[in-house]
Amino acid sequence: MRITELIHHVCYSHLSIFLYSSYPRWKKIFFKRPLRLLIANRLLRIFEIGAYHVFTVYELARNIGVNDIDGQCIMDEALRYLLVKGKIEQAYPGKFRLRSHCRFTGMVDLSSPKNPLLISGNYKRPIRILSNNLRGASHGDTVLVDIYRVTSQYLEAKVLRILKFAQRRMVGTLEVLEQKAYFTPFNQELFCDIEIPLKYIKKARGGDSVVVQFFYYKQKNARRILGKVVKVLGDTDIKQVKNISYLYSKGFSVGFSSEEEAAANAVNFEITEEEIAKRLDMRGITTFTIDPENTKDIDDALSIRMLENGNYEVGVHIADVAHYVKPGSILDRQAYERCVSIYLADNILPMFPDYFTMGCSLFPQQDKLTFSIIFEMNSEAKIVNHKIAKTIIRSQRQFSYDEAQRLIDQPENEIFSQSINTLFAFSEKLYKYRFDNGAITFTNRMELYFEWDDKGNVVNVRPRKRTNSMLLIEEFMLLANRSIAEIAAQKYIPFIYRSHGVPQVKMFRELCRIATDYGYDFKEKKDRQGKSDHAISKNISGFLSQAKTNQEEYLFTYLAIRSMSQGKYSHVPRRHFALAFWHYTHFTSPIRRYVDIAVHRIIAHELIDITEQTGIFDYEIACKHFNQMSRKAKLIKRNSDQQKCTEFLRNKIGAFFESVIIGVTNFQMTVELSESGIQGRILLRSLLDDQYRIDYNTYAIRGRNTKNCYRIGDELRVRLVFVDVERGLIDFAVN
Repeated sequence: MRITELIHHVCYSHLSIFLYSSYPRWKKIFFKRPLRLLIANRLLRIFEIGAYHVFTVYELARNIGVNDIDGQCIMDEALRYLLVKGKIEQAYPGKFRLRSHCRFTGMVDLSSPKNPLLISGNYKRPIRILSNNLRGASHGDTVLVDIYRVTSQYLEAKVLRILKFAQRRMVGTLEVLEQKAYFTPFNQELFCDIEIPLKYIKKARGGDSVVVQFFYYKQKNARRILGKVVKVLGDTDIKQVKNISYLYSKGFSVGFSSEEEAAANAVNFEITEEEIAKRLDMRGITTFTIDPENTKDIDDALSIRMLENGNYEVGVHIADVAHYVKPGSILDRQAYERCVSIYLADNILPMFPDYFTMGCSLFPQQDKLTFSIIFEMNSEAKIVNHKIAKTIIRSQRQFSYDEAQRLIDQPENEIFSQSINTLFAFSEKLYKYRFDNGAITFTNRMELYFEWDDKGNVVNVRPRKRTNSMLLIEEFMLLANRSIAEIAAQKYIPFIYRSHGVPQVKMFRELCRIATDYGYDFKEKKDRQGKSDHAISKNISGFLSQAKTNQEEYLFTYLAIRSMSQGKYSHVPRRHFALAFWHYTHFTSPIRRYVDIAVHRIIAHELIDITEQTGIFDYEIACKHFNQMSRKAKLIKRNSDQQKCTEFLRNKIGAFFESVIIGVTNFQMTVELSESGIQGRILLRSLLDDQYRIDYNTYAIRGRNTKNCYRIGDELRVRLVFVDVERGLIDFAVN
């Protein structure tokens, strides 16, 4: 298409760009604004694609198809416009480049507050930002910066504007003056106080702890950051305020806004006859739930009945949360931001308000809407057939893990006992199939269980025992997740998978070497299909189960965990290494995990009703968000458990404990108390009888002179010497 075809009104300028391009500045504009903007945007796009390239006028003309005097005049005018606006600059006479070659977009890194950096992949040298040039940016914010100084070692930049806040809300103290107020955060990731207009401070007073939300305020040509108080917490000395501050610093909100609560309370959980007619009615089948004691969110149930052909129909029923949460609604947006419910040692940070959670939960003797995958299984737990359906169920009984375990240990002659024992027999076979296929299980890694007194203080800590009732639920949830993912992969559906990569090469080779030293035949080899990762997982699983001593088991577990990659969400179907599944997803916990809601919507849209909305427009961006929030949730959970462990031990300084070494580094040993499962450290500098160093050939701590040796798996009698509750540190000394 010729450029001249776009011209509605052209005033010819016989002075072409080839004569004027050497001029530093032009004052007069010849062409009308719409046409000038159209051509200027096309040129700017070319400059942006080749951000570091210097373009001649001939290259620009060729790229946009200019081949006559009319086009040259228009391009001349567009270049003048871009020069005047400061979008481009003249490198040499007749040669232009993007002026933003000295501007970068990246993430602010304040892990070292004295030396703030911009994390950006656009330049090899580090980009440093002085604290007075941050302009309100905090750790993790995505910003646009301008380079104003170049040295041989680094670049110096100043923040032009914040493109995305890492934390929209922060916790800190409020200082109230006569005409305005100022906010100072606890986490010290802001180098300047944020101004808060008095109309936005609610009922807060000077010195109060508050939660503040940031926003941009436009004033003429300037933009500045202001804040408004969204929640008043009170006294800054309260320990709970510090915990809330920590949660907000990780991007998790505490509690729900009035709008979110109102949206949850407005949901109607009554089931109409019209909705029942759309679903498979399974209310007459034996159905029950098995969950931890006092659980508030029951999002999965199991049903079982014998078919006429002698096989069993086993249903895995999941709360149909997506039926009540429409894409783009306020409940959907806040659940997406939170991503997961966090189960702290003494509290729960739910993904949905309590009313909504209770309405979706599969409580007994209530009709509930569910999304189900129903299996036909033979007596050997082999899948004969399966189907996916929107269903309505009625759970007849709610079991705790302990109650279900008692029926497994002592079967009774009643319908629920027979059903649970049949399902348990199937789960044992499913576990064996999975284990024989290479699934990896770390038997010496257990979750902690806390016991409390009436005042909320920890009175006891012990490892949570893994029971057969837990195995039963786990295997059927894994089966449902795997089956859904396999269906999506077979039908090439755009989907969200849960993957787990093969071990890191360096650490895997270390594992091979040490396993060989202990007499195990463990080498990197391929299976019959030529897949090495399948053979690797089978080998790791095999020698972990065959470890001759506890010491070997601890050592191999330590090395195997170090070599493992982290599980992550991906829109690309990849194998789950630890579970030994070719495809896997998360489908079974929509009340406490947003990924499951997204998966429900995708499956419903693709396989049940094409009019269903998925609510996801970019799977890659969604997976990055899910991965980020999941990692933060795990960190918060781990820190919460460690803090409660320190609270339990803080009055036991000087006490002796039996422990086992579970990890070593070049400056400490990590020990686990045998009775409680609490983990702490022994600093090598506290071993005063010799100078100790790590021997990486055997992963043992050895003394230089005495030749004393501490190995992973060794049992030690240790003495508690130091506890720091705020930082979660527990230090022991060898007795």
